Amino acid sequence: MPTSIRLPKKILLLESGTGPGGSVNFLRDLIPFLDSQRVQPFVGLYFPNPSLSLEEIRKQGVPVTFFRSRPASKPAPHRNRLAILLAIGARLLTLQLPLALKIARFIRKKGIDLVVFNQDIHFHLPGLLAAKLARVPCVCRKAGGIGEAKRLKRIITPWVDLFVSISEATDRDQRNTPGTRKLVKIHEGVDLERFRSLPSKEAMRRELGLPEGKKVVATISRIEEGKGHIEFLRMAAEVVPCYPEVVFLIVGDQGPEGGSLLGDLKGLTRQLQLEEHVIFTGWRNDAPRIMAAVDIFVHCPTTFIEGLARTCVEAMATKLPCVVSDNGGMADAVVDGVTGFLVPPGDISAMAQAVLRLLRDEELCRKQGLHARLRVEQLFDISQNARRLEDALLACTSAPAYARRIEETNVITV
Repeated sequence: MPTSIRLPKKILLLESGTGPGGSVNFLRDLIPFLDSQRVQPFVGLYFPNPSLSLEEIRKQGVPVTFFRSRPASKPAPHRNRLAILLAIGARLLTLQLPLALKIARFIRKKGIDLVVFNQDIHFHLPGLLAAKLARVPCVCRKAGGIGEAKRLKRIITPWVDLFVSISEATDRDQRNTPGTRKLVKIHEGVDLERFRSLPSKEAMRRELGLPEGKKVVATISRIEEGKGHIEFLRMAAEVVPCYPEVVFLIVGDQGPEGGSLLGDLKGLTRQLQLEEHVIFTGWRNDAPRIMAAVDIFVHCPTTFIEGLARTCVEAMATKLPCVVSDNGGMADAVVDGVTGFLVPPGDISAMAQAVLRLLRDEELCRKQGLHARLRVEQLFDISQNARRLEDALLACTSAPAYARRIEETNVITV
């Protein structure tokens, strides 16, 4: 009898479109490690959001589709409850439903076997509707959204066949969400090859125009309320009088919606008389190269709850000690006193003391950096984690050969 040829499963990876950064960078790093004999990936975004990471994905031969020609306008705020409900209904009929129908047609046309939502499920209502209309299974890779949109998620969570949490915090949040049926924890991952051939610290500092002979403390993230930038500057104001030979880098920019936060941060820099010690680099697409110039990485969000904080893992891969707030999933990465320091969210004094301790003790910096790299190799290597994720996804396609693997991925029925 002729042997049947098993074709790879077609998987649509839907990106929520939060902008260039950690979410789409994960897809960029994941795709090369997917087995082309088992998986054929497609990447979709709800609206145009170009980035270098998407270009890299295209160069890997993966189709990238924007399902809308332009971003949706932000809804105007309403105070009246009836007005809020009417606005939600209008948005559903005029935006979400037409978008869902378009994605459903794409799923049928391409013969997609599985839809994967990259980020929390409440960012993916059109994609979820599309998957249900096209009658294909769907998986949510829960990388954030802790504590958000609770009412909406009570309704839509039962529609999802499997949730994949990336940290203990996202796992706990999803486990406590009513309607969750199946859940597995598979850590975030980074491509360690991207950290092998970095420029020397001196060369990168010359490229950035950093002053010689000073230590460099950096924060790298989208500039957004609750991400800890104000606290970072106030921490710098406490550190400089005790250790003046230091420069603080703020790497990042605001999202497409804009706002005044960046201007406020620059104004606060002047108010705190930190102009000689703080550098705003704007958005950079070369985070590993930036980190080659850095001595200490800091990320201390307050009200913005991190699923894990990808830049923290990237800093650890560059052998940097990390000072982070005990926020969301970051405790999965940073072991207090071993790979860096955990501080209470919003505790500026604790941030300053942790940074000063590392600035004053180069041997402690070196040891924590080595431990940080080792922890990334053990827990956050995409070449290892991609296979577990691939097995979990394929198990949801109901293919008999992969359904048996569902126990191997430690899937928990909730």
